[in-house]
Amino acid sequence: MPRKKQIARAFYLEAKADLVMAGLAYENGIYSRCVSMSQQVVEKILKAALAMVDVYGLRGHEVLQYFVDEYRATITKNLMSRIARTARPIEIEWVRSRYPDWTNPTQPVWAPSEQYDKKDAEKALSGAKEVYKLIADIMKSEFDLEL
Repeated sequence: MPRKKQIARAFYLEAKADLVMAGLAYENGIYSRCVSMSQQVVEKILKAALAMVDVYGLRGHEVLQYFVDEYRATITKNLMSRIARTARPIEIEWVRSRYPDWTNPTQPVWAPSEQYDKKDAEKALSGAKEVYKLIADIMKSEFDLEL
């Protein structure tokens, strides 16, 4: 198996595991972790798709723009818009859903476990599932890679 397929498969497997963990966090009322794991799903499934076009080694958490740049000519505008619209609000939660924020002395300390609610978690988990499926479908149709 070519290296890029191995990398794509590895990111896919980790995204799949994170999707399970996001669901478990949701079921157990740990909403901040559901959001966090949902963000990881989006990040890793996008990195899987990027590996198939020889873009890997990205260390950052915000990779949607790389995906848009690489796949702009490959997938329809409607599909790209749907992926971007769904992934963007989840992607930006990568730090906020994990870490307390105390940097603004005029504001109360942000504690993720106290701030995210069921509605936040539902939205993130639903979006992660959608992005996951859409990217898996692209991988199958464009590269005949069943993930």
